[in-house]
This record gives sequence, structure tokens and C-alpha cells, in this order.
Amino acid sequence: MNTHPYRNPLLKKLHFRAWWLFAVLGPLMFSCKVSVPAKHDGKAAYHDLLTHGGDSVAVAQRYLGLENTVNFRDLGGLKTKEGRTVRKGMIYRSDNLSKLETKQFDQFNALRIASVYDLRTDHEIEGKEDHLPSNVRYRHTPVVEDNAGEIKGLKKRVLNGEITEQQAMDMTAKFYADAVTVHVGAVKAILNDITASDQPVLYHCSAGKDRTGIVSALILSILNVDRQLIVDDYMLSNYYRRNRAEKTLGKAKLGRIIKPKLNMDAIEILSTVDESFIRATFNAIDSAYGGIDPFIENQLGIDQATRVKLVAKFTE
Repeated sequence: MNTHPYRNPLLKKLHFRAWWLFAVLGPLMFSCKVSVPAKHDGKAAYHDLLTHGGDSVAVAQRYLGLENTVNFRDLGGLKTKEGRTVRKGMIYRSDNLSKLETKQFDQFNALRIASVYDLRTDHEIEGKEDHLPSNVRYRHTPVVEDNAGEIKGLKKRVLNGEITEQQAMDMTAKFYADAVTVHVGAVKAILNDITASDQPVLYHCSAGKDRTGIVSALILSILNVDRQLIVDDYMLSNYYRRNRAEKTLGKAKLGRIIKPKLNMDAIEILSTVDESFIRATFNAIDSAYGGIDPFIENQLGIDQATRVKLVAKFTE
């Protein structure tokens, strides 16, 4: 098989629209593993979580590690400000479930998940539809509108090295802030639907880190988990996704053979999470609405009486 990057006819036809599309080159090129820099490798996340009141056993039990999924974990196990504990087995989070195999359905069904909420756009779902047991209700609940044109333009800019590390940071932080301002209506509908369920549910986006991380942070806020603990939990995505991030960075490094202007620092930012991102969500809430409590009541439509019921329902 001819694997030379400039002679293989397949490579001449590939349209490099995004750094993550270098996964296509996997079978054709040699392996290249790039370690995630310490800032984003997630190794400090556990220490921070335990320092701020997390329980090591509970944290370990929350990660499910279902094959063919990434960052699949139980939202339960965290302590609230009142000393209660978020119930396990009620709310789950993950990345997309397009690679879930039929042979895994028994393991998936053992979690009793009744509904799956897909936060992706139509454009993201195309060709990567969730593969779920027939007894599970699928709900398409996108956080943002389908902006395929904008995404295509962004991918091109990344490939051409037009996105710097700081620009990647700023753009991602803006996305996190917009989720609770520009797109607050969609977030409200999703959160109210999830918390209204009396059966276990799961929600996910594409990578299971950004939109999924925002929704997780807001649910935990509703249940009175301390903000710092929420941030620490959010940062665990880097730990659970480190192998995926290493592969992405490795393939991007190989891609520089053809796209030499690729900015590896920008790709690292787009492949991981940073504390400043989820802080941008909370800062937007504090600035626009006067704090998390007014936001929950006035923007999410969850009054104090309803919130008390949700705390009783989802904590113990």
C-alpha cells in the first residue's frame, strides 16, 4: 500500500476542513503520540477536587468507563453546601454515543437510563447518530442553532493557522458565556426537562466536555454544590479525555506535513478544557443576572419551592 502523503491519491482528494478530520489519516500514516501539556492533562484535577471536599472513593466510582465512550460518568457523589450528597444513578453525562455497540446494550441498560439528550446540532450529528437500545428515548435538544457555515469557516481558519492560542481561548470563553445569555432559552428548556424526569437520564454533546460541562455545572448549582467543587469536577474532563486529546494532538502534528501553519497551541485549547472557560459561564451569570440564585429563579424558571423539591429528589 502506498502511504507517502504526497503520492497517495486518497490524500489528494481529502478536504482538510478541520483539525479533527486528521483521524481519517490514521490507517495511512505512522503513529504519533503527543503528550498533553501539564496544564491540561488533568492530573491535578483529582487533587483539587479532594482538597475542596470531594471524596476519593465517590469520585472514582463516578467514572463508568464504558467502552467506545469518553468521559462517561455519573453526576452523583458530590457533596452539597448543606452536607448532602448528589444521588448516584440518576443523571449521567458522556460524549456522543455513535460508537456504542449492540453488544454493550446490556451494560448500558443496567444503568436504567430512560432518556438520552443530544446537545449537538444537526450538522454535528450527521453521520455520527447515537446508537442506542430501542427502549431508550432519544431527545434532540441542541444548545445552539445549527451554524454549519460558521463552523466550516472556523475549521478553515484553524487549518490555515489563522487562529492563535489566545484567540482560541477567547472564542471558547465567549461560547461558554453565550450559553447562559444568548442561548439561555435553550438551556432553560434542557435543564427543566432533565430535572423533571423521575427516571435516570443522560446528556451529551460531541466531545462531552463543553456543552455537557456547562449543563453539568448548572445542574450541580441548582443542587447547591459549591462553585469551586463544580469547577474541580468540570476539570476532570481533561483527566478522562487525556488519551483522546493525545491522539488529536498527534494527528494534528502529522497533519502539519500538509498544513504547516497549523497552530498546535490553539488545537490544544480546542481539545481540552480550561478553568477559565467554566468561570466565563459563572462570570456571565453573575454579571448579567446578579448571581446564580437569581439566574436559577428568573432565567431557568425554577422558583425556590421547586428548587427545594429538586434538592430533595436528587440529593440524599
